[in-house]
Amino acid sequence: MLQLKPVRIGLWDRYGGSMPSGWMRWLFEQFEFPFEVVHPQTLDAGNLRERFDVLVFVDGAIPPPGGTGRPRFAGAALPPERVPQEFRSWLGEVTAAKTVPQLKAFLEAGGTIATIGSSTALAGYLDLAVSNALVERTASGDRPLPREKFFIPGSLLRAAVNPRHPLAFGMPDRVDVMFDESPVFALPPSAAFEGVTPVVWFDSPAPLRSGWAWGQQYLKGGVAVAEARVGRGRLFLYGPEITFRAQPHGTFKLLFNGLLYGPAAEGGP
Repeated sequence: MLQLKPVRIGLWDRYGGSMPSGWMRWLFEQFEFPFEVVHPQTLDAGNLRERFDVLVFVDGAIPPPGGTGRPRFAGAALPPERVPQEFRSWLGEVTAAKTVPQLKAFLEAGGTIATIGSSTALAGYLDLAVSNALVERTASGDRPLPREKFFIPGSLLRAAVNPRHPLAFGMPDRVDVMFDESPVFALPPSAAFEGVTPVVWFDSPAPLRSGWAWGQQYLKGGVAVAEARVGRGRLFLYGPEITFRAQPHGTFKLLFNGLLYGPAAEGGP
């Protein structure tokens, strides 16, 4: 039993608009989740736990670790003088230097963060027991699978679900997920001890349901959705596009459960 409570949700967006964030905004409106749109400067200012219970980062919000590039789908940076004064507080991007420390502090203070698609890169900044499952081993170390071996740009895949986990409450033990060059996670044997739990994973070498999937056999054993404990908070990693353009109703529960489960108190009334 979990004792639920009203939640204060912050939804990331950028100046000029993020398409995935716009769809998420519409989805929250349709399903009556109260939320506030949050821009990078607000995140960088800190004290996030005072304002929010849950922060949601859609695909394209958080850049990969190691200085390997800007966030996916990042637009061109605008100089402030070209932006009307009333919108200048919306400028900026999530950065490793300024934003990530505030997100870590938010988690450690008991906050919940939901990350989707490329924004699951946040796990890489937090030294969690999570790595990329789609790699090949070479003499010089692991490297991401090249597109000649693995490429799934937009298809439906069948995955196994643990319906006993609160994130998957009310779901069947199999679900079709929207996969669009999505992250897939590998968890070491010590993951559970380190607070990382798989919720949805690929248990077949041929999970394709619709579309096409080059090298789909590499998915077997990879984790699609996971929960990680960070301090007193929870980080949810949703690799597939579980809310893609507000269409895949079969996976909405993974997010909706997380919005309520993360801030919930242990034990019933």
